[in-house]
Amino acid sequence: MSGSKNREVTLINRKKNDEKTFTLRPFVYGDEASVIECVREEYGDTYYRREYYDEKLLAEEVESGRLLLYLACCGEEVCGFQSLIRFLPKETRIEAASQIFKKKYRGYSLPYELVKYTYEIAKDLHPSCIYASMVVFHNITQGMCERAGMTPVAFNLGSHLTSKMHNSYRLGDSEKYAQAIMVLPVDKQDAGRVYIHPDIAQKASKLYSDLKVSVDIVTGPEENEHNKNGHLSESRFEVSVNEREQSISVYVGAIGDDLAKKVTEIRDQHPGKYWTIQLILPVDRPEAVGAYEALVREGFYFVGLRPLCSDTEQIFLQYTGDVFFDFDEFSLIKGFEELLCMIRDGKKA
Repeated sequence: MSGSKNREVTLINRKKNDEKTFTLRPFVYGDEASVIECVREEYGDTYYRREYYDEKLLAEEVESGRLLLYLACCGEEVCGFQSLIRFLPKETRIEAASQIFKKKYRGYSLPYELVKYTYEIAKDLHPSCIYASMVVFHNITQGMCERAGMTPVAFNLGSHLTSKMHNSYRLGDSEKYAQAIMVLPVDKQDAGRVYIHPDIAQKASKLYSDLKVSVDIVTGPEENEHNKNGHLSESRFEVSVNEREQSISVYVGAIGDDLAKKVTEIRDQHPGKYWTIQLILPVDRPEAVGAYEALVREGFYFVGLRPLCSDTEQIFLQYTGDVFFDFDEFSLIKGFEELLCMIRDGKKA
């Protein structure tokens, strides 16, 4: 699946005073059952990436080149794995996605070794950035990714129903699952000109500064050919509806005058209590400022940047209705604590 080489690492579990040698290597066909075994041990049948329960689907995802899998092995046994996901040609990012280990191999610092190994591979593929979503109930993963150079940029609130998630950690009392999003800039070091509403311009500026990339933030309309010719009358966007998790994702391709109206129509078609919407708004055109204001009036709020993921810079807006999140139970590194405070302060306003 890749030209990457195997790597051997010898690690110590200090609690057990035990030393083991592990091999980090790419997935090969025939490993499907071992990968699924790792998922089932930790999540039972509740893991949200459903391809990890079907050997044929898993092999097809790898064959497509979209899914890259890397395993940690002790002898012949697969101890755990890390996935990378590619999105070409739509997006230029690589997502460092699922990382799951069998319980008996925890405590050896294997997750960090696999992160270092896979991030080196990802960088060699020259993405615009490496992107990762991680749990908010276990800050060790966040800290590990921070050590690898990643920066907190956003939250995803409400992607999955907590009641349907089962693993070996306490998930807390939030009604829906939350994810913390981090980014590591690779080939894209200049975000260019972005159009950000004044209410969130300072927050966006801080996040870009934390990423250590260049950006030119404009907070008002500009006189240009686009403005002279008027706005698009009709928006373009992709909608993904997850009935099982009662979540909706809206990926905006072009902002028209009807964006807020169309999005609220989608929301109103799913009136149950636990429905949430994550909206990805492009901010490379002046109309992003007005679109943000219109969506805020409909109950959306800023939850961070989606930076460096494609040629077009984007922000995340979230609709969570009356869903309860117990933010006091979130276990976060300092960067995420600061971001959460910014988000909650903005939501109150």
